[in-house]
Amino acid sequence: MKQWLLFAGVAAAALAQEAAVFPAKTGEVYRVRVDKDANLLESITDTIRKHGIQDGAVLTAAGSLGECTFHGVGGSRQVVKEDMEINHLGGIIANGDAHLHVVLSNAKRGAFGGHLENGCRVSNRVELTIARFTGVPLERVKGSLEVKRRK
Repeated sequence: MKQWLLFAGVAAAALAQEAAVFPAKTGEVYRVRVDKDANLLESITDTIRKHGIQDGAVLTAAGSLGECTFHGVGGSRQVVKEDMEINHLGGIIANGDAHLHVVLSNAKRGAFGGHLENGCRVSNRVELTIARFTGVPLERVKGSLEVKRRK
């Protein structure tokens, strides 16, 4: 009986810490092709700037890279210079800046990835989808990891 009460107390405490939820509606959706030898993040950033996307998300991507720079938790930067497939690429756009994470794989390393950085060279092609959100936008709080709704 004591174990059940302890579990119920822990579950109640976990429920008390609600996630921050920011509703939005989808505006335009951009389907983007990034060609061989282009830099992936720089191409995404150029698309965001060219189309004035202040609030949105990179929803999905498929393709291959010949070189990629990324960092993991704690900022351990890695540069991989070999062929790899993009298994997942996604993240948010707040204040017109993309915060993207990538999962890559190849036969030699298996799966790996982290926070996408500049200097990732497209091997053949990458196709991705970017959505613009409408309504009250998110903004990244300067000097913090926090993202909040703009007032």
